[in-house]
Parts: sequence; C-alpha cells; structure tokens
Amino acid sequence: MRPAPYEEALPSGRLMPVVGIAVIAIAVAAVALPLVLPPSPGHGLGPGDTAVLIGTLVVTVVLGIGVVRMRQTIRVDDVLEVRVTPFWYRRRIPLDRIASVTPMEMNGLNSGGWGIRLIPSGTAILLDNGPGVHVTVRGKRALRFRCGDPDALVAALEARGASVR
Repeated sequence: MRPAPYEEALPSGRLMPVVGIAVIAIAVAAVALPLVLPPSPGHGLGPGDTAVLIGTLVVTVVLGIGVVRMRQTIRVDDVLEVRVTPFWYRRRIPLDRIASVTPMEMNGLNSGGWGIRLIPSGTAILLDNGPGVHVTVRGKRALRFRCGDPDALVAALEARGASVR
C-alpha cells in the first residue's frame, strides 16, 4: 500500500507581514505627498503624472498585500513540491533526482536573506527563521527551505523511495 501524501503549510511568520505593511505605508506616503502638498509655481502635476502616481500606488499596494498573505506549502507525493503563494513560485523535484536531504536550522544569514533567494548552492526559500532542510538534487540546483518538522519530511521522502542520505 502506498503511503499517504505528506503536506505541510507554513504561514509567513512575523517578518513578512511587517514588511508588507511597511511597503504599503511607504507607497501611500510617497504618492500622497505630491498630491497633497501645494506645487511650486510652474511645476504642478498634470493628469498624466497623477495617473502614473495612482497606478504606482495600486501596483505597490497589491504587492504589499501579497507579501502580507504569503505562505509556503510543501507536498510529497510522486514528487517533492514546494510552493510560495500568492507569488506563483513552484518547484517540483522528482523523487529519483533527490541525492540527499539534510535537516538544518535556517536564518537570514545562511539563506541569503528572507524571501526566495539564489544562493551559491542553489535556491533558498525563507519566510521566517526556524528548522528546514537542504535538498541536493542530481543535475539541478539544490533547494533549501523551511519546514515545521524536518524529520517528518525526511521520513515521508524516504517512505516514497527518495534517497535522503
């Protein structure tokens, strides 16, 4: 009998919502100041300028809301799949391509910062500090990501035939 799929969803932690709210606040302030302050003589905003400011505000607020709502999902079935929503990041690794899985403690220093980052050994996904794994992939870039229970993830991969050591 085949083992049930392993699934885990991680919220973004404490840092990303703060970053998202800060992005929204800075965007609102940056757009509101030119609209509210009286222009100097001969340097007023035209309709095109106002449209660009409002368009920039809308795009930045949408990105800020995305950062606030960001979450990571891990699934082990026929492949190891790691997703970050709502930003459409998805990495699918066939289990027979996994060379090793190493549990590790992840933080911004060993992951190149927070978010989705390119690091010398591959790609790192870090939305909050804590336990994670480093997955070495045959013929491809390695993947390092946070998970709630690295031992359970390693066991799920091993139960499906992935090489974890």
